[in-house]
Amino acid sequence: MAITYPYPVSFLADRLNIETVTWDIKRNDELSGSGDSRIWQAELAAPLWTGDVTLNVGYHDDLKQIAALIRKLHGAQEQFFLYDPLSKYPQLDPTGSILGASAVRVNSVGTGGRTISLRGLPAGYVLTLSDKMQIAYASSPIRNAFLEVSDLIVTADGSGATGQFEIFPNVPTGVAANDIVTLAKPACKVFIMPTSHNPGSASGLMTTGATFKVMEKR
Repeated sequence: MAITYPYPVSFLADRLNIETVTWDIKRNDELSGSGDSRIWQAELAAPLWTGDVTLNVGYHDDLKQIAALIRKLHGAQEQFFLYDPLSKYPQLDPTGSILGASAVRVNSVGTGGRTISLRGLPAGYVLTLSDKMQIAYASSPIRNAFLEVSDLIVTADGSGATGQFEIFPNVPTGVAANDIVTLAKPACKVFIMPTSHNPGSASGLMTTGATFKVMEKR
C-alpha cells in the first residue's frame, strides 16, 4: 500500500492513546519596549498551533507501530492531521450525535478575517467558547485552517446558519463561502518537531515514556 501525506486522522491520530497533552500556540511577534513598561508588538506571521503529547503506557507492539508511523514522516519533512483530544467534538455535543452527518460550510468571512459565519448546522445547534473547527480551502494544494471559537455562545438559527462570530486565529486569506467545515474531530495539519520524538522505553510487557511535540504546518 502506498503511503500518502499528510496522514489522514484515521491513519495515526485515531491510534494514539494519549495520556497528557498541552495544546497551545506559538506566536511570531516582534516586541520592543521602554523603561516605563510600554510594549509594542508587531505580528510578523500568524500564530501556529503546537502540541506536546505523552502517550499512555502500552504493549510493545502497539507503541512500536506508532513509532514506525512517526519515523515514516521523515522528521519534519512530512505532515499528518492531529486533533486536540480535549476538543474532538463541540462541548454541547460531546459525541457528535447532534451534528450527525450535517454538511457544514462557511457562510461568510468578516472583514479582516476576525469573524466567520457558518451554515449547514442542525437548527439551534450551539458552539461554545474554545470549540475547534477545521476548514479545507483553496486547491493545488488544498490548504487547512484550524480555528477556535472566541465567542461565549454561538447559536444556529432555524435554517442552520449562524451570525458572524469571533474566532482565533484570524481566518486565513483564501477561505471563502462554501468551503467545507469539519466540527467532528477537527484536525490541524502538523509536523513532528525536530528531535522531539521519543518512542518510549521497553520494560517487561509494556513500553512507557513515548512522547513527541508537533507544530502546525500552513
